[in-house]
Amino acid sequence: TTDAMELELDDQETTSRQDGAREYLEEHRIPELLENLVTALVYHRPDDHRAFMINYIENLKKAKEDFKDPPCLFDISNIQSVYGMLDITKRGHITVEQYKEAMKCLGVTKYNSSPAGAELNKITQETFVRELKASLKDAVSTYQP
Repeated sequence: TTDAMELELDDQETTSRQDGAREYLEEHRIPELLENLVTALVYHRPDDHRAFMINYIENLKKAKEDFKDPPCLFDISNIQSVYGMLDITKRGHITVEQYKEAMKCLGVTKYNSSPAGAELNKITQETFVRELKASLKDAVSTYQP
């Protein structure tokens, strides 16, 4: 029974350490940081991947220190292009369903599900751009808990 008690204590200690590690990673948004870093690596495919990763993290640090937007794969022209593909009839708005689908397709999981115009089922380009930029900024701002 002494061996069984020692094994149980070891299991509890291991679980406690795993919980502590998980909490640390979540608190500091390490999984998001690594996901964004790997995404940028795959997108850019630099010859010197180590220098690229160092530069990426330095740019993230500088953005935090200077209160600027963090590095992001999408710029304003990319976001406007996405909107243009959704508003193929050039009505000047898209539906809430299209808005939500675009967010999901772009990998954005946290976004305003009822942006301006949602009550009329008409999301303008201005609203789409603003909401997507804010959501992307939040997703890549891994230095902000």
